[in-house]
Amino acid sequence: MNRPCYFSIASSSSGNSGLYIYNDVKILIDMGVSVKKLSTVLKKLNISIDMLDAVLITHEHTDHVKGMSTFAKKYSLPVYMTNGTAKEIVKKLPHTDSIVTRFSGGDTFKIKDVEIKSFLTPHDAQESVGYIICKSNFNFGYVTDIGFVTNNIKKILYDCDFLVIEANHDINMVKKSYYSYQTKQRILGNHGHLSNIDCAECICYIAKGKLKTVVLSHLSENNNTPFLAMRTVNQMLYNYGVKCEVFVSPVCEMKEPIFFEVEENKCLALD
Repeated sequence: MNRPCYFSIASSSSGNSGLYIYNDVKILIDMGVSVKKLSTVLKKLNISIDMLDAVLITHEHTDHVKGMSTFAKKYSLPVYMTNGTAKEIVKKLPHTDSIVTRFSGGDTFKIKDVEIKSFLTPHDAQESVGYIICKSNFNFGYVTDIGFVTNNIKKILYDCDFLVIEANHDINMVKKSYYSYQTKQRILGNHGHLSNIDCAECICYIAKGKLKTVVLSHLSENNNTPFLAMRTVNQMLYNYGVKCEVFVSPVCEMKEPIFFEVEENKCLALD
């Protein structure tokens, strides 16, 4: 694919995984689905798992690494993760060590001709990270499972053309939910998940730069809705007087990838 694109494979509190493609580079981000599910979805794009160049893992929670155990038994593709994440995963799944490539949060490395910039995120995990994938004049950002957006993260994301970002919950829905007090505090805390309104504020800041396309991700199935997340973000974009095309990742796979026209900075959504 000559134009960069993003395809969400799964997006919810139950499982998360997405695919970045630009020319001959294919990078899977997180593996919160079974290998069977991953293979089935990729076939719809005429892609097999062994055609992937690498996997990037954000952190060790099950909804992001569910398929790691089986994947390590069947494939030898490199799976990149921080030292902290690797420690937790390999402790539980020793056989995965052979495919793990470790780095420190904040490191930059290359996959083919693509530069991968990692950055630390505030979450209740061991050395969780987000990623900026840079190729030519196109910067793709990916950040989920983040309690709040630090000033450093805002600066890092500012040069993104395309951003996948968590819009996990509506604060009032969490407060009124059946969840225990401890669970509510975890979700709403600084090392939990990003609310719709905090997500919207971050997008409005970044949209003053190059940002043209946003995909809202990791929506809670109990404490959010696609309509509510989209309305919150679009209303704030309108209030701030900035423009950005906004999409929502479905729980299961997207119907079609979202393409980005680099030359014209124009998003072409095919779903």
